[in-house]
Amino acid sequence: MPRVTFIHPEGRSGDVPENVTLLEAADVLGFPLTHDCGGNASCTTCRVDVAVGEENLSEIDFEEQDLLDREALTASYHRLGCQARVLGDVMVQVPEEKWGDTKNF
Repeated sequence: MPRVTFIHPEGRSGDVPENVTLLEAADVLGFPLTHDCGGNASCTTCRVDVAVGEENLSEIDFEEQDLLDREALTASYHRLGCQARVLGDVMVQVPEEKWGDTKNF
């Protein structure tokens, strides 16, 4: 099983089933990754920055890329947690400006 690490002041790390989204992985690990739209790729609140293992995530599809482009998040390390599927070990950082948004800490 792939290992996912969320870099955050209250981050979590652990093994998750292959092919789950990063948002689902967060749920498995008990990490409350913010997702205002319910994980439907209609906002960017679950956006993370891939620190290590970008090649171990699914490819960005048109819908995800379109939303990232509209928010001027064009670097390849920007991903939506609700869309990026885990294929291998990965470390992602929750952007600092979102640290205050994460609930239950």
